[in-house]
Amino acid sequence: MTENSSNSSPKMGKYLRYALQGVTLGVLATAIILFFTVEEETWGHIEQFNWWFAPIILMAIVVAWLCNGGRIWINSRALGHQLTYQQAISVSMSTEFGIAASPAGMGGTALRLYLLKKAHVPLTTSASMLAADVVVDLTFFGLLTPVAIFFILKDKNWTEMFAKLPGWQMAVAGGIVLAGLVGMVVFFQTGLWSKVIHSIAMATTQGRKRRWPGKFRHFRWELKRSMRRIWLITRFLFRKRRSALLINFCLASVQWLCRYGALPLILLAFGSPNNPFPLLFIQGFLFLFAMLVFLPGGGGGVEVATAILLGHFVPVSMVGLVLLLWRFSTYHLYLIGGGAVFFYVSTHMDRIFPPNKKEETKTVDTV
Repeated sequence: MTENSSNSSPKMGKYLRYALQGVTLGVLATAIILFFTVEEETWGHIEQFNWWFAPIILMAIVVAWLCNGGRIWINSRALGHQLTYQQAISVSMSTEFGIAASPAGMGGTALRLYLLKKAHVPLTTSASMLAADVVVDLTFFGLLTPVAIFFILKDKNWTEMFAKLPGWQMAVAGGIVLAGLVGMVVFFQTGLWSKVIHSIAMATTQGRKRRWPGKFRHFRWELKRSMRRIWLITRFLFRKRRSALLINFCLASVQWLCRYGALPLILLAFGSPNNPFPLLFIQGFLFLFAMLVFLPGGGGGVEVATAILLGHFVPVSMVGLVLLLWRFSTYHLYLIGGGAVFFYVSTHMDRIFPPNKKEETKTVDTV
Protein backbone atom coordinates (compact mmCIF):
# COMPACT_ATOMS: atom_id res chain seq x y z
CA MET A 1 0.00 0.00 0.00
CA THR A 2 1.55 3.33 -1.07
CA GLU A 3 1.78 6.40 1.15
CA ASN A 4 -0.58 8.39 -1.00
CA SER A 5 -3.21 5.78 -1.50
CA SER A 6 -6.31 7.94 -1.58
CA ASN A 7 -7.69 8.54 -5.03
CA SER A 8 -10.12 11.15 -3.77
CA SER A 9 -7.47 13.45 -2.30
CA PRO A 10 -7.42 17.06 -3.48
CA LYS A 11 -5.20 17.57 -6.52
CA MET A 12 -2.14 19.73 -5.97
CA GLY A 13 -2.19 20.94 -9.58
CA LYS A 14 -5.59 22.62 -9.22
CA TYR A 15 -4.47 24.62 -6.20
CA LEU A 16 -1.17 25.50 -7.85
CA ARG A 17 -3.04 26.92 -10.85
CA TYR A 18 -5.26 29.01 -8.61
CA ALA A 19 -2.24 30.09 -6.54
CA LEU A 20 -0.42 31.15 -9.71
CA GLN A 21 -3.44 33.24 -10.72
CA GLY A 22 -3.58 34.89 -7.31
CA VAL A 23 0.15 35.62 -7.25
CA THR A 24 0.08 36.96 -10.83
CA LEU A 25 -2.83 39.30 -10.19
CA GLY A 26 -1.42 40.42 -6.85
CA VAL A 27 2.08 41.02 -8.18
CA LEU A 28 0.67 42.87 -11.19
CA ALA A 29 -1.43 45.14 -8.96
CA THR A 30 1.53 45.74 -6.64
CA ALA A 31 3.83 46.49 -9.58
CA ILE A 32 1.38 49.05 -10.96
CA ILE A 33 1.05 50.70 -7.55
CA LEU A 34 4.84 50.74 -7.15
CA PHE A 35 5.19 52.32 -10.60
CA PHE A 36 2.88 55.19 -9.68
CA THR A 37 4.18 55.72 -6.14
CA VAL A 38 7.96 55.43 -6.52
CA GLU A 39 9.57 58.84 -6.09
CA GLU A 40 13.01 60.12 -5.17
CA GLU A 41 12.08 59.90 -1.47
CA THR A 42 11.35 56.17 -1.88
CA TRP A 43 15.04 55.27 -1.83
CA GLY A 44 15.45 57.26 1.37
CA HIS A 45 12.64 55.24 2.96
CA ILE A 46 14.47 52.02 2.04
CA GLU A 47 17.61 53.29 3.78
CA GLN A 48 15.56 54.25 6.85
CA PHE A 49 13.99 50.78 7.17
CA ASN A 50 15.00 49.12 10.44
CA TRP A 51 15.95 45.59 9.42
CA TRP A 52 15.79 44.39 13.04
CA PHE A 53 12.02 44.30 12.52
CA ALA A 54 12.33 41.70 9.71
CA PRO A 55 12.90 38.66 11.99
CA ILE A 56 10.23 39.97 14.38
CA ILE A 57 7.68 40.11 11.55
CA LEU A 58 8.68 36.64 10.35
CA MET A 59 8.44 35.26 13.89
CA ALA A 60 4.98 36.81 14.31
CA ILE A 61 3.75 34.97 11.20
CA VAL A 62 5.22 31.67 12.43
CA VAL A 63 3.56 32.14 15.85
CA ALA A 64 0.24 32.78 14.07
CA TRP A 65 0.65 29.47 12.23
CA LEU A 66 1.46 27.59 15.44
CA CYS A 67 -1.55 29.10 17.23
CA ASN A 68 -3.88 28.11 14.41
CA GLY A 69 -2.65 24.54 14.62
CA GLY A 70 -3.06 24.64 18.38
CA ARG A 71 -6.70 25.64 18.03
CA ILE A 72 -7.46 22.59 15.89
CA TRP A 73 -5.53 20.37 18.32
CA ILE A 74 -7.44 21.74 21.35
CA ASN A 75 -10.88 21.51 19.70
CA SER A 76 -10.36 17.97 18.42
CA ARG A 77 -9.26 16.70 21.83
CA ALA A 78 -12.16 18.47 23.53
CA LEU A 79 -14.46 16.40 21.31
CA GLY A 80 -12.66 13.13 22.05
CA HIS A 81 -10.46 12.84 18.94
CA GLN A 82 -6.79 12.35 19.84
CA LEU A 83 -5.12 14.24 17.02
CA THR A 84 -1.40 14.75 17.33
CA TYR A 85 -0.05 18.28 17.04
CA GLN A 86 1.67 17.28 13.80
CA GLN A 87 -1.71 16.33 12.35
CA ALA A 88 -3.29 19.55 13.63
CA ILE A 89 -0.57 21.78 12.17
CA SER A 90 -0.76 19.83 8.89
CA VAL A 91 -4.49 20.54 8.72
CA SER A 92 -4.14 24.22 9.64
CA MET A 93 -1.26 24.99 7.27
CA SER A 94 -2.92 23.14 4.39
CA THR A 95 -6.09 25.09 5.15
CA GLU A 96 -4.17 28.38 5.00
CA PHE A 97 -2.78 27.35 1.62
CA GLY A 98 -6.26 26.42 0.39
CA ILE A 99 -7.63 29.80 1.49
CA ALA A 100 -4.82 31.71 -0.21
CA ALA A 101 -4.84 29.60 -3.38
CA SER A 102 -8.55 29.37 -4.18
CA PRO A 103 -11.34 31.75 -5.22
CA ALA A 104 -13.00 33.31 -2.16
CA GLY A 105 -10.91 31.00 0.03
CA MET A 106 -13.34 28.13 -0.57
CA GLY A 107 -10.55 25.58 -0.97
CA GLY A 108 -9.46 26.10 2.61
CA THR A 109 -12.67 24.67 4.06
CA ALA A 110 -12.58 21.73 1.65
CA LEU A 111 -8.99 20.87 2.58
CA ARG A 112 -9.69 21.21 6.29
CA LEU A 113 -12.71 18.90 6.22
CA TYR A 114 -10.91 16.39 3.97
CA LEU A 115 -7.78 16.16 6.16
CA LEU A 116 -9.79 15.95 9.38
CA LYS A 117 -11.72 13.10 7.79
CA LYS A 118 -8.38 11.40 7.08
CA ALA A 119 -7.67 11.86 10.80
CA HIS A 120 -10.92 9.93 11.49
CA VAL A 121 -12.90 12.99 12.61
CA PRO A 122 -16.53 12.78 11.35
CA LEU A 123 -17.68 15.46 8.93
CA THR A 124 -20.28 16.89 11.31
CA THR A 125 -17.70 17.12 14.10
CA SER A 126 -15.25 18.86 11.75
CA ALA A 127 -17.97 21.30 10.72
CA SER A 128 -18.76 21.96 14.39
CA MET A 129 -15.09 22.64 15.11
CA LEU A 130 -15.07 25.10 12.22
CA ALA A 131 -18.27 26.75 13.49
CA ALA A 132 -16.78 27.08 16.97
CA ASP A 133 -13.65 28.69 15.50
CA VAL A 134 -15.79 31.18 13.58
CA VAL A 135 -17.69 32.12 16.76
CA VAL A 136 -14.39 32.60 18.63
CA ASP A 137 -12.98 34.73 15.80
CA LEU A 138 -16.10 36.91 15.69
CA THR A 139 -15.93 37.31 19.47
CA PHE A 140 -12.33 38.47 19.25
CA PHE A 141 -13.06 41.03 16.54
CA GLY A 142 -16.20 42.12 18.37
CA LEU A 143 -14.08 42.93 21.42
CA LEU A 144 -11.37 44.53 19.29
CA THR A 145 -13.81 46.84 17.47
CA PRO A 146 -14.61 49.29 20.33
CA VAL A 147 -10.92 49.44 21.29
CA ALA A 148 -9.95 50.28 17.70
CA ILE A 149 -12.71 52.91 17.45
CA PHE A 150 -11.48 54.45 20.71
CA PHE A 151 -7.95 54.78 19.36
CA ILE A 152 -9.25 56.22 16.07
CA LEU A 153 -11.35 58.87 17.85
CA LYS A 154 -8.48 59.77 20.17
CA ASP A 155 -5.90 60.07 17.38
CA LYS A 156 -5.87 63.38 15.52
CA ASN A 157 -4.24 61.90 12.40
CA TRP A 158 -6.92 59.22 12.08
CA THR A 159 -9.84 61.61 12.60
CA GLU A 160 -8.39 64.00 10.01
CA MET A 161 -7.94 61.12 7.58
CA PHE A 162 -11.58 60.06 7.86
CA ALA A 163 -12.71 63.69 7.71
CA LYS A 164 -11.05 64.02 4.28
CA LEU A 165 -12.98 61.10 2.84
CA PRO A 166 -16.00 62.08 0.66
CA GLY A 167 -19.05 61.74 2.88
CA TRP A 168 -21.56 60.87 0.16
CA GLN A 169 -19.33 58.09 -1.21
CA MET A 170 -18.93 56.60 2.26
CA ALA A 171 -22.69 56.77 2.79
CA VAL A 172 -23.40 55.05 -0.55
CA ALA A 173 -20.83 52.32 0.13
CA GLY A 174 -22.21 51.76 3.64
CA GLY A 175 -25.75 51.65 2.28
CA ILE A 176 -24.84 49.06 -0.35
CA VAL A 177 -23.10 46.85 2.23
CA LEU A 178 -26.02 47.15 4.66
CA ALA A 179 -28.59 46.43 1.94
CA GLY A 180 -26.58 43.39 0.81
CA LEU A 181 -26.41 41.98 4.33
CA VAL A 182 -30.13 42.55 4.94
CA GLY A 183 -30.93 40.97 1.57
CA MET A 184 -28.86 37.88 2.37
CA VAL A 185 -30.54 37.47 5.77
CA VAL A 186 -34.03 37.80 4.24
CA PHE A 187 -33.15 35.50 1.33
CA PHE A 188 -32.00 32.64 3.57
CA GLN A 189 -34.12 33.12 6.70
CA THR A 190 -37.46 33.25 4.85
CA GLY A 191 -36.71 30.13 2.82
CA LEU A 192 -36.85 32.12 -0.41
CA TRP A 193 -33.61 30.52 -1.57
CA SER A 194 -35.21 27.04 -1.65
CA LYS A 195 -38.20 28.32 -3.63
CA VAL A 196 -35.92 30.00 -6.16
CA ILE A 197 -33.80 26.87 -6.68
CA HIS A 198 -36.92 24.67 -6.90
CA SER A 199 -38.47 26.98 -9.51
CA ILE A 200 -35.29 26.96 -11.59
CA ALA A 201 -35.14 23.15 -11.44
CA MET A 202 -38.78 22.81 -12.54
CA ALA A 203 -38.39 25.36 -15.33
CA THR A 204 -35.61 23.45 -17.10
CA THR A 205 -36.02 20.25 -19.09
CA GLN A 206 -32.76 18.88 -17.74
CA GLY A 207 -33.91 19.61 -14.19
CA ARG A 208 -37.17 17.69 -14.63
CA LYS A 209 -35.44 14.83 -16.47
CA ARG A 210 -32.82 14.34 -13.75
CA ARG A 211 -35.35 14.91 -10.94
CA TRP A 212 -33.54 17.89 -9.49
CA PRO A 213 -36.52 18.94 -7.30
CA GLY A 214 -36.49 15.56 -5.53
CA LYS A 215 -32.72 15.59 -5.15
CA PHE A 216 -32.93 19.12 -3.81
CA ARG A 217 -35.54 18.09 -1.20
CA HIS A 218 -33.21 15.27 -0.12
CA PHE A 219 -30.33 17.77 0.06
CA ARG A 220 -32.43 20.10 2.24
CA TRP A 221 -33.27 17.20 4.55
CA GLU A 222 -29.60 16.19 4.84
CA LEU A 223 -28.62 19.82 5.40
CA LYS A 224 -31.12 20.26 8.22
CA ARG A 225 -29.96 17.03 9.86
CA SER A 226 -26.29 18.07 9.57
CA MET A 227 -27.03 21.54 10.93
CA ARG A 228 -28.84 19.94 13.86
CA ARG A 229 -25.78 17.81 14.65
CA ILE A 230 -23.47 20.80 14.28
CA TRP A 231 -25.66 22.79 16.69
CA LEU A 232 -25.66 19.97 19.27
CA ILE A 233 -21.87 19.54 19.15
CA THR A 234 -21.26 23.30 19.25
CA ARG A 235 -23.60 23.64 22.24
CA PHE A 236 -21.74 20.76 23.92
CA LEU A 237 -18.47 22.66 23.52
CA PHE A 238 -19.94 25.82 25.03
CA ARG A 239 -21.53 23.97 27.94
CA LYS A 240 -19.08 21.16 28.77
CA ARG A 241 -15.75 22.27 27.30
CA ARG A 242 -15.56 25.94 28.20
CA SER A 243 -11.91 25.63 29.19
CA ALA A 244 -11.13 24.44 25.65
CA LEU A 245 -13.03 27.40 24.21
CA LEU A 246 -11.16 29.78 26.52
CA ILE A 247 -7.82 28.39 25.38
CA ASN A 248 -9.09 28.60 21.79
CA PHE A 249 -9.95 32.27 22.32
CA CYS A 250 -6.49 33.01 23.76
CA LEU A 251 -4.81 31.27 20.84
CA ALA A 252 -7.09 33.08 18.37
CA SER A 253 -6.21 36.42 19.94
CA VAL A 254 -2.49 35.74 19.61
CA GLN A 255 -2.98 34.37 16.08
CA TRP A 256 -4.81 37.41 14.73
CA LEU A 257 -2.66 39.93 16.60
CA CYS A 258 0.45 38.32 15.11
CA ARG A 259 -0.97 38.05 11.60
CA TYR A 260 -2.47 41.52 11.47
CA GLY A 261 0.39 42.93 13.49
CA ALA A 262 2.63 42.61 10.43
CA LEU A 263 1.40 45.88 8.90
CA PRO A 264 1.87 47.98 12.06
CA LEU A 265 5.34 46.42 12.51
CA ILE A 266 6.27 47.30 8.92
CA LEU A 267 5.16 50.89 9.48
CA LEU A 268 7.16 51.07 12.71
CA ALA A 269 10.20 49.71 10.84
CA PHE A 270 9.87 52.61 8.39
CA GLY A 271 9.63 55.03 11.32
CA SER A 272 6.02 56.06 10.72
CA PRO A 273 4.95 58.50 13.48
CA ASN A 274 1.23 57.61 13.22
CA ASN A 275 -0.49 55.20 15.58
CA PRO A 276 -0.76 51.90 13.63
CA PHE A 277 -2.95 50.02 16.14
CA PRO A 278 -6.31 50.66 14.36
CA LEU A 279 -4.85 48.91 11.31
CA LEU A 280 -5.26 45.63 13.22
CA PHE A 281 -9.00 46.18 13.07
CA ILE A 282 -9.13 47.54 9.51
CA GLN A 283 -7.25 44.55 8.11
CA GLY A 284 -10.16 42.35 9.15
CA PHE A 285 -12.33 44.19 6.62
CA LEU A 286 -9.62 43.84 3.97
CA PHE A 287 -9.52 40.09 4.60
CA LEU A 288 -13.32 39.92 4.31
CA PHE A 289 -13.11 41.92 1.08
CA ALA A 290 -10.64 39.36 -0.31
CA MET A 291 -13.17 36.59 0.47
CA LEU A 292 -15.95 38.45 -1.35
CA VAL A 293 -13.87 38.91 -4.51
CA PHE A 294 -14.24 35.58 -6.31
CA LEU A 295 -10.59 35.44 -7.35
CA PRO A 296 -7.58 33.85 -5.61
CA GLY A 297 -5.98 36.27 -3.16
CA GLY A 298 -8.58 38.93 -3.89
CA GLY A 299 -7.47 39.29 -7.53
CA GLY A 300 -5.41 42.41 -6.84
CA GLY A 301 -8.37 44.19 -5.27
CA VAL A 302 -6.84 43.93 -1.79
CA GLU A 303 -3.68 45.64 -3.01
CA VAL A 304 -5.65 48.50 -4.55
CA ALA A 305 -7.88 48.96 -1.47
CA THR A 306 -4.88 48.88 0.87
CA ALA A 307 -2.97 51.36 -1.29
CA ILE A 308 -5.89 53.79 -1.08
CA LEU A 309 -5.95 53.39 2.71
CA LEU A 310 -2.18 53.77 3.08
CA GLY A 311 -2.24 56.87 0.87
CA HIS A 312 -4.05 58.64 3.74
CA PHE A 313 -1.70 57.20 6.35
CA VAL A 314 1.86 57.37 4.98
CA PRO A 315 3.60 59.46 2.31
CA VAL A 316 2.78 58.42 -1.26
CA SER A 317 6.43 57.55 -1.83
CA MET A 318 6.17 54.88 0.90
CA VAL A 319 2.86 53.28 -0.14
CA GLY A 320 4.28 50.81 -2.67
CA LEU A 321 7.05 49.63 -0.34
CA VAL A 322 4.73 49.08 2.62
CA LEU A 323 2.22 47.29 0.40
CA LEU A 324 4.90 45.00 -1.07
CA LEU A 325 6.22 43.93 2.34
CA TRP A 326 2.74 43.58 3.85
CA ARG A 327 1.37 41.33 1.09
CA PHE A 328 4.52 39.23 1.15
CA SER A 329 4.10 38.72 4.91
CA THR A 330 0.36 38.03 4.97
CA TYR A 331 -0.27 36.37 1.60
CA HIS A 332 2.82 35.11 -0.21
CA LEU A 333 4.36 33.60 2.94
CA TYR A 334 1.09 31.76 3.53
CA LEU A 335 1.22 30.41 0.00
CA ILE A 336 4.84 29.32 0.37
CA GLY A 337 4.60 27.90 3.90
CA GLY A 338 1.14 26.42 3.50
CA GLY A 339 1.95 25.06 0.05
CA ALA A 340 5.13 23.37 1.31
CA VAL A 341 3.21 21.68 4.13
CA PHE A 342 0.33 20.69 1.82
CA PHE A 343 2.77 19.17 -0.68
CA TYR A 344 4.52 17.25 2.11
CA VAL A 345 1.20 16.03 3.52
CA SER A 346 -0.01 14.97 0.06
CA THR A 347 3.08 12.82 -0.47
CA HIS A 348 3.12 11.34 3.06
CA MET A 349 -0.62 11.07 3.65
CA ASP A 350 -0.73 7.58 5.17
CA ARG A 351 2.20 8.29 7.47
CA ILE A 352 0.78 11.53 8.87
CA PHE A 353 -2.82 10.28 8.88
CA PRO A 354 -2.49 6.49 9.30
CA PRO A 355 -5.65 4.53 8.50
CA ASN A 356 -7.39 2.79 11.38
CA LYS A 357 -7.67 -0.98 11.60
CA LYS A 358 -11.07 -1.09 9.87
CA GLU A 359 -9.74 0.82 6.87
CA GLU A 360 -6.66 -1.42 6.68
CA THR A 361 -8.85 -4.55 6.76
CA LYS A 362 -11.09 -3.11 4.06
CA THR A 363 -8.08 -2.31 1.88
CA VAL A 364 -6.69 -5.85 2.23
CA ASP A 365 -10.09 -7.35 1.38
CA THR A 366 -10.41 -5.27 -1.79
CA VAL A 367 -6.90 -6.24 -2.90
